[in-house]
Amino acid sequence: MKLLFCTLLTTVCIFVAPAAVRAEPIEEPITEPVFDTEALTSTEAAEASVPVIMYHLVTEKRKYIGKYGITPADFEADLVYLRDQGYTTVVMADLIDFVTAGTSLPDKPILLTFDDGNSADLLLVLPLLEKYDARAVFSIIGEAADRFTQQKTDNPKAKFPNLTWCEIKTLHESGRAEIQSHGYDVHGKYGAGIRRGEGADAYHARLAADLKKLQALCQEHIGFELTTFTYPLGIFSPGTQAVLEEVGFVASLSCQEGRNVLTVGKPQDLFRLNRSNRPANRPIGTLLESIK
Repeated sequence: MKLLFCTLLTTVCIFVAPAAVRAEPIEEPITEPVFDTEALTSTEAAEASVPVIMYHLVTEKRKYIGKYGITPADFEADLVYLRDQGYTTVVMADLIDFVTAGTSLPDKPILLTFDDGNSADLLLVLPLLEKYDARAVFSIIGEAADRFTQQKTDNPKAKFPNLTWCEIKTLHESGRAEIQSHGYDVHGKYGAGIRRGEGADAYHARLAADLKKLQALCQEHIGFELTTFTYPLGIFSPGTQAVLEEVGFVASLSCQEGRNVLTVGKPQDLFRLNRSNRPANRPIGTLLESIK
């Protein structure tokens, strides 16, 4: 596998546990697509159950293994299990096409997601996706990509915990990775939610500017239009949904565990998809049993 002039990195990140998700109503009706659902021949064709698994870090360093870190062997075991049980990995584009256009999904679809844009996504995760003919969604943090890209320019031999833009492009062009948004710089205490003392209008403007900034950077560096926002730490506020739609997102990923049922012609089903966290002591088979 060629890495397009990028140096693979092995340093890993320390993660903050996702905060409890706060309920938020969808504030504006989502426009229904023009699609004749009555033309479908069965309820099964109109609906799909899609589990979503949330990963953060695949690492060989024992000190990071736990609630948000697993070993490469753990991840490989997950992929072997999915293959043997007849699952097919899909990406957000597949789910969006199913809901908005009725495009068929495989019999047992599953979405694998990786948060934060860690350097290990390229070094350790991608080779395993290639080995097992699998795909995954990677939600990147724009500020980290900018910062480490600049530091890489200043010090080409340095190793960093997050991917540079060159490495993100390599991941994107592999055909195994779909890049999505974790925000440009909203991965702090308040996540994508409103900050203390911040008015609704100021919040709306700040979040919209942040998300648009990462959209523009992804167009510039990888030529890809982001469709999905992954809530940092699982946090959002009243008003978040309106910002996402204004920016152009058609889907979002939460940190709430549970089953997802998608229905053709119901685009609201694509927002705040439930995801089950995969810690070191909870193999994917156990996760899937818990959300059946």
